[in-house]
Amino acid sequence: MCAIRVELAMLACMRLAGGRRNESARPLGKALQALALGAMLCAGSLPAPAQPGPSVLVFAAASTMVPLNALAQSFEQEHGQRVRFSFAASSTLARQVIHGARADLFLSANRQWLDRLEQAGLLEPGSRRPLIGNRLALIWLAHGGAQVTLSRPATLLAALADFPLVLADPAHVPAGIYAREALEHLELWGPLAGRLAFAANARAVTVRVAQGEAPLGITYASELDADASLAAAAWLPAESHSPIRYELALLGPAESPAAPSFYEYLFTGEAQSVFWEHGFTPLSEGAPGEQR
Repeated sequence: MCAIRVELAMLACMRLAGGRRNESARPLGKALQALALGAMLCAGSLPAPAQPGPSVLVFAAASTMVPLNALAQSFEQEHGQRVRFSFAASSTLARQVIHGARADLFLSANRQWLDRLEQAGLLEPGSRRPLIGNRLALIWLAHGGAQVTLSRPATLLAALADFPLVLADPAHVPAGIYAREALEHLELWGPLAGRLAFAANARAVTVRVAQGEAPLGITYASELDADASLAAAAWLPAESHSPIRYELALLGPAESPAAPSFYEYLFTGEAQSVFWEHGFTPLSEGAPGEQR
């Protein structure tokens, strides 16, 4: 009914405008004028189309890119709410938040950077929880090469030839910090002095080895699932470095009303299975298996 009245109102306005341009035009009857006014009021009272809330923005460690993108698609299909990501080293993302960048969730590859955010009062109280785990691998192209035995530094140096060993920057990137701890524990840091190249994050290590820029790199085991051209030349012992734990927290105040829903979704058995399929070690209830 309102739609019909709106059309009549438009017609009435056109007739009135025409009358002003042409003095010979007949004025509208009082009834039609009243109908036009009612139609305008009716049109003004129509509810605006429902607008979706702001998308959920997640700052996440670069190594979680593949499973998180898959989980976002599932969440969007079920909840009709878009999820966006900013992937980088946890240190880079934490510094952005400290300097005023806004996001709804933060997934860090180690405790250090969430500690800083918590100390700065940037986390929702009580929302910080361990989500997944990982392990370290010495990676190379799947066709491999000479055998590498971590207890025999000569085999590692021979496999490197004239190229460097690539790892994430140990000065601040979690993957690099874990890698340095492991190399020091294995007494390999000294023998490798001058033979190391540093990358921006765990994913960058993967890319450089996959592209043949270096024969070997140390990164997360989950990266092997991200690129089928790569394989593990060796596994770094879990006791050689700090436990690799990714922690998730809400950044407050969240701008998206769907942020708590996506936060809880990542702890469900469904989400944990996806992380497991992509080489991570689930830590929450419903985990499908033990560390690989």
